[in-house]
Amino acid sequence: MEVKSSAGFTREMENLFSFPGQLPNLRYATREQAMTVPAIARSRNILAGSIGTIPMESYNKITGAHINNRTLIVQPDPALPRVNTITWLVDDLIFYGVGYLQVLDVSPEDGRPFRARRIDPRRVQATIDSSGTLITGYQVDSKNVPSSGLNSLIVFNAIDEGVLARGGMTISSAIALEQAAYNMASEPVPQMVLLNEGMNLPSDQVSAVMDTFRRARRERSTAYIEGPIKLEVVGMDSAQMQLVEARQHLSSEIARLMGILAWYLNAENASATYSNVASERRSLVDFGLRNYLTVIEDRLSMDDVTPRNQIVRFDLDDFLRGNAAERVEMSIKLYDSGIITRDEAREFIDISPAGSEESNDNGITPPSQTEVTPIQ
Repeated sequence: MEVKSSAGFTREMENLFSFPGQLPNLRYATREQAMTVPAIARSRNILAGSIGTIPMESYNKITGAHINNRTLIVQPDPALPRVNTITWLVDDLIFYGVGYLQVLDVSPEDGRPFRARRIDPRRVQATIDSSGTLITGYQVDSKNVPSSGLNSLIVFNAIDEGVLARGGMTISSAIALEQAAYNMASEPVPQMVLLNEGMNLPSDQVSAVMDTFRRARRERSTAYIEGPIKLEVVGMDSAQMQLVEARQHLSSEIARLMGILAWYLNAENASATYSNVASERRSLVDFGLRNYLTVIEDRLSMDDVTPRNQIVRFDLDDFLRGNAAERVEMSIKLYDSGIITRDEAREFIDISPAGSEESNDNGITPPSQTEVTPIQ
């Protein structure tokens, strides 16, 4: 008998991550709720947004030579820019630990995916064999999809179960803290009770007394009410509740949960000193982006997507390079050591090769005479 499971995990993985037969444990928070927490939203945008803007390139696995990208790498979804597809794919890996691209078209030459569209993991169910160890198929919106070819799924499995499954309590605490901060902002003073120590008043007079008190406090710092009425404070102010300290602590916890350095979230006691932008971004790649970059690269380099002996890699050169002065200094050193030619050095600092025609009579750079068409 076959057993259905969501999100593409085998039964062994589900037992390991403790969410049998369902999506990662959403008992404490959903993705939409998690994104209401500023620290989580910023972490998501740093991770997913950064990766979405990094271009991908194809290479010969044996020689290392650059190969023209297939259309799937240039623009997977014909309806969306590549940055949108990759950003939301990384979003799925972050929150659910799994991401899916559904094949929209295949290449007539080799049958490999030509176009693909990102599918929300909550729409996908996996079918597990009777032993609970092997995925035998997938369903999208409860409809079976083929195992290969048109309408099949390209599955990207993250290295863990996703933050919703392993960080539900932390996310819930952050949501509750945001609610407490909102409540405190809505009522910026401790909760107060007007205690009448005399005879009971009719309801209309009670309302009038309370309205008078509120109006006086809004307009002036003090208020006066006649009668045997005294003020009692029954709540705590923000200092007593330690909202600022709690938010700083949770920012640090969220940074650990999301896998980035705490100083990116301006969390307390988080400090780092960097000499330039390149080193900052290097730390982000090493400690935050690398896991997701590798998952996507390795999956797109598999034989069912990319021809054998070809690999796909993110091109981090532009993302990691320093400022103009640093690039010029590096190009001079590389040229003086004989590692690169003069034209390569000029290209390194975004200057046209020496002697090339840079513009026509109108001052407009002419188009290339040879256009490279993406490989299907």
